[in-house]
Amino acid sequence: GRWSMVDVFVDTFTAALVQLQPLMSVEPAPGLFFFAAVVVLTMLAVESFDPRLIWDSASAREVGNA
Repeated sequence: GRWSMVDVFVDTFTAALVQLQPLMSVEPAPGLFFFAAVVVLTMLAVESFDPRLIWDSASAREVGNA
């Protein structure tokens, strides 16, 4: 999504793993599946969410309270 930080987190985490490679070993195993699930769910959430509905609702409440 527009403000999604998942890619930034993965880039930072990958850079840290590359730097610490002599100290540990890393296998993507189930993490790869869960990361893919997060990416797909984020894409679906962005497609189904319309922020204008929140602002329209807030504007209607303000007009009603004034």
